[in-house]
Amino acid sequence: MSKTSIVLLSVIGLPLFIAAIVVGPMVFELAFSRRPPERFLIPAGYTGWARVNFKQKSAPPLPTEDGRYLLKLNQQASLQTSNDPILGHGKDDFFYYSGDRRTLISNAGVCKGGMIWQLETMVDDPTGTPFVRFYVGSEDQYRQIADPDHKDSASCE
Repeated sequence: MSKTSIVLLSVIGLPLFIAAIVVGPMVFELAFSRRPPERFLIPAGYTGWARVNFKQKSAPPLPTEDGRYLLKLNQQASLQTSNDPILGHGKDDFFYYSGDRRTLISNAGVCKGGMIWQLETMVDDPTGTPFVRFYVGSEDQYRQIADPDHKDSASCE
């Protein structure tokens, strides 16, 4: 192997190898931890924390719509289901509903006009019951809840 090849391999190959080790697991997780998307129906005008409790023996299973689980939350933005939570990443959609009418809610993210925040699957410590929770509201409303002193919030300007 020539000196030029060794230098070229060191300059290009070593950084690529390090990048693959650092970024590789994240890419693998995103590519292979896919789940079917879910559709959340939230009462029209609701703002605040929403919660779905899974593995509730006396609750019905989730219906499906267009190949998605349909999670229709009650007026307090909660739902009980006998289903197990499905872990992974999915392209979920969120709607406000009133009767049969639905209005799409943006989950675009930070500084993009989103209305869905901190979607996470957790386990209730005392009962061991899995649940999903998320916040519904404007970014300003969410920031007031998540960071009332504005210590960690960057401005969107």
